[in-house]
Amino acid sequence: MSSEESEDSVPEPQAPKKSRLGLVLATVVVVVLVTGAAVAGTVFGPTLFKGGKKAEPAASAQGEKEKPIGETVEMSPILVDARSQDGELHHLKVVLAIEIHEGTPKEEFMKFALRGREAAVAYLRSQTFEDVGAPQHYSEVRAELAKKFTEATGEAHVARVMVIDFVAQ
Repeated sequence: MSSEESEDSVPEPQAPKKSRLGLVLATVVVVVLVTGAAVAGTVFGPTLFKGGKKAEPAASAQGEKEKPIGETVEMSPILVDARSQDGELHHLKVVLAIEIHEGTPKEEFMKFALRGREAAVAYLRSQTFEDVGAPQHYSEVRAELAKKFTEATGEAHVARVMVIDFVAQ
């Protein structure tokens, strides 16, 4: 055997493989820290920033004095059919919740509630399906329903009208 053969048969030392343990450990630490920060912000954020200035209602900005809100009354569903421009009938289901002013007994409000329901039904039936069913018209429909209901029942009773369910098929 020659010295060349013996040198060829001896394996050369290889560089040790890099361990990915450091990368995995760093990733885990970052994920834990980010999750901890998110949880801490969720838990402690509202108490830390509670002293901040809150936005005032639009009515207060106009100089009107709002009465405190009393009970909330959920009206029974209003079901009407609306015609589309092509003559096809579509079904609408609207549920209103009414916040009545503090000091107004619920029984007194309920004496006038059917007037508001009638006004809401009349408004919805006077509209085409395209007017009430289109998402871009929803805020207008909601505002008009609130206006019609409040006018019919009297502003002395109603603090706010909320549309809590609106289905157009």
